[in-house]
Amino acid sequence: MKEIRLGVILINGSGTPYDYARTMAAVDIAVEQVNREFLRAPEYKLVPFVWTYGPKCDASTSPGIAAALYYVNKVDAFLGPGCTDALDPVARMAAFWNLPIITVIIQTPYTQPKRVTINLCYPGLGDSRRFRDKSDFPTMTRLAYCQCRLRSVFASVFQKFNWKDISLIIDRSDYHSDVLGESLDEGLRNTGYYPNLFKFYSASNPDLGLLLQEVSDHSRIIVLSVKSGSVRDILITAHQLGMIQSGEYVFFDVVLFEFYSYWGNPQWERGDEFDPIAREAYEALLRVSLYEPGGPEYDTWSARVKQKARDVYGFDYDAHNESVNFFVGTFHDGLVHYGRSVNECIAINCNYDDGLLMNTILWNRSFVGQTGSVHVDSNGDRDTTYVINDFDPSSGVFVPVAMYWGDRPGYDPIEGRSIHWAGGRAEAPPNEPFCGFKGDNPECKHRGRNNALIAFDKRFHFISVNRKYKTEAQLRDLSWIISPDDLQAARKDQASQFSKISSVSSLTSSQLPLYHYLNFQVALGSSNRFDSGQLFTQVGYLKASVDCLYFRSFHVYFLKKKIYILSCLFASQRRNLLHENVVRFVGAILEPKEIRIIHDYCSKGSLQDILVSDQIKLDDDFKRSLILDIIKGMVFIHRSEIQYHGRLRSSNCVVDSRFVLKITDFGIPCFYYDDDAAMFSAEYKDHTNYEIPNGSQKGDVYSFSIILEEIILRGSPFDHFRDEFSPKEIVMRVKRGGTEPIRPYISKDSCPAQLRTLLAKCWSEDPQQRPTFDTIKSTISKMHGYERSLLESLLKRMEMYANNLESIVAERTSLLAQEQEKTEQLLLQILPKSIAEQLKRGQHVQPETYHNVTIYFSDIVGFTTLSAESSPLQIVKLLNDLYTTFDSTLGKYDVYKVETIGDAYMVASGLPITNGDKHASEIACMSLELLESITRFKIAHRPHQQLKLRIGLHSGSCVAGVVGLKMPRYCLFGDTVNTASRMESHGEALKIHISPETKRLLDRFGSFQISSRGVITIKGKGEMETFWLENS
Repeated sequence: MKEIRLGVILINGSGTPYDYARTMAAVDIAVEQVNREFLRAPEYKLVPFVWTYGPKCDASTSPGIAAALYYVNKVDAFLGPGCTDALDPVARMAAFWNLPIITVIIQTPYTQPKRVTINLCYPGLGDSRRFRDKSDFPTMTRLAYCQCRLRSVFASVFQKFNWKDISLIIDRSDYHSDVLGESLDEGLRNTGYYPNLFKFYSASNPDLGLLLQEVSDHSRIIVLSVKSGSVRDILITAHQLGMIQSGEYVFFDVVLFEFYSYWGNPQWERGDEFDPIAREAYEALLRVSLYEPGGPEYDTWSARVKQKARDVYGFDYDAHNESVNFFVGTFHDGLVHYGRSVNECIAINCNYDDGLLMNTILWNRSFVGQTGSVHVDSNGDRDTTYVINDFDPSSGVFVPVAMYWGDRPGYDPIEGRSIHWAGGRAEAPPNEPFCGFKGDNPECKHRGRNNALIAFDKRFHFISVNRKYKTEAQLRDLSWIISPDDLQAARKDQASQFSKISSVSSLTSSQLPLYHYLNFQVALGSSNRFDSGQLFTQVGYLKASVDCLYFRSFHVYFLKKKIYILSCLFASQRRNLLHENVVRFVGAILEPKEIRIIHDYCSKGSLQDILVSDQIKLDDDFKRSLILDIIKGMVFIHRSEIQYHGRLRSSNCVVDSRFVLKITDFGIPCFYYDDDAAMFSAEYKDHTNYEIPNGSQKGDVYSFSIILEEIILRGSPFDHFRDEFSPKEIVMRVKRGGTEPIRPYISKDSCPAQLRTLLAKCWSEDPQQRPTFDTIKSTISKMHGYERSLLESLLKRMEMYANNLESIVAERTSLLAQEQEKTEQLLLQILPKSIAEQLKRGQHVQPETYHNVTIYFSDIVGFTTLSAESSPLQIVKLLNDLYTTFDSTLGKYDVYKVETIGDAYMVASGLPITNGDKHASEIACMSLELLESITRFKIAHRPHQQLKLRIGLHSGSCVAGVVGLKMPRYCLFGDTVNTASRMESHGEALKIHISPETKRLLDRFGSFQISSRGVITIKGKGEMETFWLENS
């Protein structure tokens, strides 16, 4: 029977709607259908070879799977992978092999921008121009929906109702929404619509009222490319602003199909006090979804998939409250379409493993599948059918009102269904209100003062409602609270990724604890501020996230209700702060006696670490860059809702991998406050404002001046006074103040006069004399000439980074070369040089047969008795001394030491480098010298006892190869090895026992004295005449 081999590649353990547990049952049913209905000829059968990867979708595993399927399983085509990053390399390999590849193409954002915190396997973005051009993927057929069709769906609706002014709101915090929004923007522009773009970050709890106010100045038709939860928030806000009730606004969103754990909850009903408002607000929403057919045939198929998934693959759809989704159906339809096409190919006697040839059968075809009518266009992509759904206010659910058919594009209303327009409208709202979007239509001027009052009242209503709603939203927002189960500490083998270039101590990283809580205590009697150091911090990941994070722990004994409410407000505000020079606050884990604060991880450590590291060279440009980063970060903080830092110091300024300085540990004072930290930062504190316990903007300026001193002098705060006063005394003198308070000493040679003047103003005893950070930024910029452009600044920063790394790289390269040399020497002690070279080049060492080899075996007679009468240490020393003597002898001959096991010693000649007929003489001469050396050998703990060596030799052929991966060994196999061992075991003490084959080879040289031992019985060989090698 001729097998048609199909390589199936599915993601597993991802929790996605298309993973192995959900999909494989449909694949099995499709294989059964193909073999039953299409491949009727008895000599053909479709056989799947299934491989899985995951839980992440990336390009590291799938190419290896594809190669194994092609080279080992000899597949004729591929089904999957379903996600973009895994598919890309497989599709390219399939093109190289000219094999058909059928896929549903589902995009995953594992290569997403850093701004995204949570990573999921988002589907449906696979067409994002990467696979649309088939020049790189000529053998690929795509059976899932094409995102490019959505733009046409929207365009058909806009055309139907004569809407031209469109606004597109994009949530950039959500990867799926961001990519979908950008695609819609480009696609709509290509169809003649030019949306007004409004982008926001839902993770930052934006002011949705102000956003909608701005949108209302440009259009009344609004497309939402946002998360499901944000759709509800936006519509509720629109209702509170009177937009829904006016009937002028129409909103759109995209929900391909319901899958709560994956897409989020798209429903209006959440069981909170806003449900009544949400229900009414959703009347203004039209929802675009994928068409999912129903009917008895589909229900029967769906029931079969559920049963097989439960019985065979352990996934219970009903227990998860799920239906068989669209993506599962596309895998089924794709495989059936392939099977039908193979049958046609066989009928016309063509090669079904020819991908380009199969395209002529797979493409430009229509058929009916479990996901409805399927049409594959001339580019190998499916023309997908979509549904436009309207919210039915009486039932509270969405119902289809129009279709967009894949094979016949255009808005096609469903007979007997009509759209329910919000605000009691009987017909669709116009593109623009009579008085214009802003109420400034000249035809409305006669309304004059009334219009002005209405506009004023409307904007006042916006502001008051927004302020209240925003505060309530911040208090409700608990997304910053993270479950302890979601935080995964980095493994120890990942530690090298997180270690910093700088080092505070002379200890190496291997001598330090890998993870410990940051310690902010300082010994008051110490002269060195940095004794406690920050060599490592706790690092880890959140589940489903690729971003590395660091977390700090604080011990608490209670969390009062008032503090908890403030925490919610402050944490929400802090999470909103997104700036290049501010560390992103991810969230916190709240436990009864401990709070863990989680931020993005900055791999270069704190500014404090960099300043004390002599490995990092800080030139003037580097210092200027660090100073400007602090200033820009503080300007942003002072302009934000938080308004001040309050704990600014060099340890709270961290540096990322690009040497960009970021400010951290601020904004949530009820979390960060602790006595140790307060003592540690005493020199940084503004001691003139005790009535403000958490800090002030003027206090931040004072703290900045102390950091500036550290950068200029590259030392500790008040370093000049360390020899004279203890840290505690310095703090007391700073607190004392007076007309001449103690301040850091900076010599004239250390920095320009302008900078010293600025420092004096920043640490002025009178807070009102201290400049703002805007003024400081202007002063610093003037001192260093023009303000560099972003590109110039980046290039300069990279140049500084490169210069600093040059010396480190040179040093590390030298150390690497030394370690490599040690490794190679160690490898050569385990394996022959020729074999080691092959392994170093990554080559597979094939077993090899050697026809001319002589093998040496020896052991010590009476070794068991000697071991019983000696201590283990004495035996170890004995063997070490003995084999050191033997090894020094081996270097004189063309031989290879194979191994030692206890007192047994094995040597061979003639491999792995052949030496003609010399192998027998080389081993013979070596054996005689070893026998002579044993007579001079002294046992350390028994100097008067003579070791009795027994030697056996045999010549012939054998097979040699490397065995094992963890501890590879070069091993010899064959009858020659066994016979040599028998020569040794049947020999006598202080004699060399050789076989007839070895004697014949030695006789050719005519210089060896050999005597016959006679005929003896050798185990496994029977009777054999053997010989003694006596001399040469």
